[in-house]
Amino acid sequence: MRLILAIIISLSTLLNMGMASESAGYHILKGKLHSGGVAKVEILQESAQVFSVKMDYEIYKKILVPIPDHALKGDTVVDLPPQFATEVGYLELETKGSMEIERATLKFMGRTKWKQHNDAYKILIMPKNGKSKIEVTYHPSIIAAGWGRILITFINPLPVLNGYQAQIEIN
Repeated sequence: MRLILAIIISLSTLLNMGMASESAGYHILKGKLHSGGVAKVEILQESAQVFSVKMDYEIYKKILVPIPDHALKGDTVVDLPPQFATEVGYLELETKGSMEIERATLKFMGRTKWKQHNDAYKILIMPKNGKSKIEVTYHPSIIAAGWGRILITFINPLPVLNGYQAQIEIN
């Protein structure tokens, strides 16, 4: 009994400290050059200093598409201000219009209805590494980071991949 109580207290402490990661599974919709894929969004850190989100993805290319497999999988980490752990950050971005952060520029794109979620926030994340543009649809009732839909536009030296888009939706 004491062991169970100790485990419960330890888990509760970890959750309160923001050390337990929360994640959500996603599927990648079919595109011109790909037949689908999988992705995962995971909260790496949620603290008073940062809200860090990692997205892993693997896109399944169609047969005879001349793109190396390594170009269709990877991950990206977005370090957002801590207020983006809740709706507060998205409300602030809506008011400001755009925001410069260390490794990206954030831009408010508007409110939208996504599936059954009314008043979802649509934002654009433009990483300063210049490899992609990421459009995110956020709603506070969606698990993990609150991202229901993610649209990645690739910026790549391979002409067939430059401007190519992958649409990702939560499972």
